[in-house]
Amino acid sequence: MTRRTLQPGIYYETEAIPHPSYRLVLLNVSEGAERRHVREALVALMEMLAGLGEGRLRSLEQQQAPASAESLAQYGGLDALIGYGRRLFDDAEHEPALTDAARPDFLSYLHEQGPFPALPWATRRRDAEADIALQLTGLNEAAVNCAAIEIWKLIRDQQLPLSVSESFEGYGRADKRGWLGFHDGVSNMGSGERLAALLASADPDWMRDGTYMAYLRIVVDLGVWEARSRAEQELIVGRDKLTGAALVAVARIEEKLVPVTGPAPDEEGTLAEGAEWRDPPQTTDVVLEASHIARANQTRASPAAPGSFRIFRQGYDFLEELCAEHVELGLNFVGFQRDLRVMQQVLHLPGWLGDANFGGLGDEAAIPLLTVVAGGFYAVPPNGERLPGAGLFGHI
Repeated sequence: MTRRTLQPGIYYETEAIPHPSYRLVLLNVSEGAERRHVREALVALMEMLAGLGEGRLRSLEQQQAPASAESLAQYGGLDALIGYGRRLFDDAEHEPALTDAARPDFLSYLHEQGPFPALPWATRRRDAEADIALQLTGLNEAAVNCAAIEIWKLIRDQQLPLSVSESFEGYGRADKRGWLGFHDGVSNMGSGERLAALLASADPDWMRDGTYMAYLRIVVDLGVWEARSRAEQELIVGRDKLTGAALVAVARIEEKLVPVTGPAPDEEGTLAEGAEWRDPPQTTDVVLEASHIARANQTRASPAAPGSFRIFRQGYDFLEELCAEHVELGLNFVGFQRDLRVMQQVLHLPGWLGDANFGGLGDEAAIPLLTVVAGGFYAVPPNGERLPGAGLFGHI
């Protein structure tokens, strides 16, 4: 490709590392708003966020060095991505209608179908289905949080026909582990395969070379997890907890299941050998087949191949509540794919994750570990000079 068509905030290039701080800001259009006013409001928001990434704040336009350098240090590297949800296309929600553009076939409401067969709603559900999603990623928590407040201030100060409906935060970890204690993202696809998994077709035409975002805020029951032994945890995940190596066998010793890994590649081993060490092997062992990585990585075929069901994901942990009696924590699952059917197939098909909440121990496949507190699907059109997806609201 001669140009980058995907919006900033999707870190797919070779050696690209996702910014460690994350915030999702969801917006709804005000009742009765006209589409041209909505387009102008979104242009103003995206231009303001681009200015923040360059250290320019509306309220500090006259500041000089060294103060301007401090603002750049605060916000430099901020990435803002915009997506459009099913609600934007819903004429029952908007009078007058906001767009005449075709809605992608699988851009659907998650709340109407329920999340997924083995992944239920949490007792306390939050609404992550809005007209517009703004994903903010930055080098520190202050950058994304202050940027979110700048969105709120611009809407208020300029009386834009928008309102913040919900917001979710998250962060990446330098040790590349998640709340379960295991390495996260080990089986994410290599950089050479990512564009094939990401780039949407021209159906509809305004989505050509864009992508789709699936957002799930997943709560982890840490008490259930910590009650398991290390060996049980490794068998459920399908990896060695210390090294991240995929399990290659299960030994049965005195009626106990013992995880077995293969020999690690030596220091001069190739990247391919390292990837093979981390990828789940073909197996007929019912315990390994029930593990999370075996279910989620059943094929290493090209992401463009039919039935490959490959998703490029960027995960951000969160900690929401912590007290003596209760802890609420989990993962913001942010998946990007060329077709939303990929995500839905993975989480509906038996043998994949359609009949297992996370992973199992042989016939114990329904460990109640995960619930969904919020989720939604968004169309993320290709990058535009001022506003990706501007054509949704008519000609500029």
